[in-house]
Amino acid sequence: MNLVETLGVEIGVRQAGTPAAGRAAEAVAEAFRDAGLEPYFHEFGLLGYEADEPELEIDGERWDAGPCMYASPTDGTVEGRVRRLGTHSIGGFFPEADVFAVEDESGRELARLLMSPFGGPAIPFLTGARQIAVGPAVFISGADSIRLRDLEGVSARVRVSGRFVPGLTERNVVAELRGRSDDAVVVSAHYDSVWRGPGVVDNATGVEGLRRIAEGFAGGGQPGRSLIFIGFAAEEIGCIGSRSWIFDSEVTGELGRIKACVNLDCIAHGERLELMASPRALADRLAVFAGELGLRDRYDLNVGPAGPGVDAYPFHEKGIPAATVSHFGYDEYHLPTERLELIDEQRLADSVEVATLLIESLLEQPVEPG
Repeated sequence: MNLVETLGVEIGVRQAGTPAAGRAAEAVAEAFRDAGLEPYFHEFGLLGYEADEPELEIDGERWDAGPCMYASPTDGTVEGRVRRLGTHSIGGFFPEADVFAVEDESGRELARLLMSPFGGPAIPFLTGARQIAVGPAVFISGADSIRLRDLEGVSARVRVSGRFVPGLTERNVVAELRGRSDDAVVVSAHYDSVWRGPGVVDNATGVEGLRRIAEGFAGGGQPGRSLIFIGFAAEEIGCIGSRSWIFDSEVTGELGRIKACVNLDCIAHGERLELMASPRALADRLAVFAGELGLRDRYDLNVGPAGPGVDAYPFHEKGIPAATVSHFGYDEYHLPTERLELIDEQRLADSVEVATLLIESLLEQPVEPG
């Protein structure tokens, strides 16, 4: 089984809370069973969201706009003037991005125009706000954001349409390889995709990497410490799957077993190899392995601290050493144009190898929280 093809092509778009996401969970469970593991589902409640294509006109000209997930709908089309509020970043490797308001004559905010992450095309995304539900908002491309800086006070027409869907259930897919110790290392990747995005790169590649790592360790005898392999649901809407698993594990006392998390996200396409890990000792260890494998010569390598927007980060927030391996910097991010032809097997294999070296080292010598 190749989960890049199964998830990214055969299933395709698998937004959290949809039947397609349910089929993806079953596929991940089947892959774990094929590896000789006994998977189970960790269920959690979910507030779903059904987005529609937003509409945006600037000074009478139609502009591309991407939906802001969990944005409140406008009452029809709202009209106002554009004012630049400033910039915002959710942190990590996410750069600062412009934030504009559309205001009526009294200065009351009607909607927000948000620059897409990394300055790319208008894509579906979250705001990075602490609460999941936000006011009316759409994403615009980096190029249009730059244009808009010079159009302060220009007229704008915005229509945001979307529906909240309460009462849904999602499932993380979990399989444990018991070690000689109850102490455990989590190895993870999220299997959901964004609205209208097949998620071939983001993140069928990471789940395929997870499958390969699980298969390798399951066939290698009992490790010194336990390994918990998790396909997380609902990462694209705020890492809800990983946060739910951590919350429930903390309630039961199981979280105390977890000594590290190694996460795979977007590992087979993109110019940069991003190794994001905290504490510093974990990042240094990961950088050493990348050097030993010659990855510094092969890729534009960036080693930095753990950052938000990936499933390793909630572990870091709990003081657990956490790392993410990712290839990044590609034009098709969060778009329907993520296709199988983009996948580079060498990048995927290199990501799996450097992650495996890190996992093996953590099984032998954990990194102290810092």
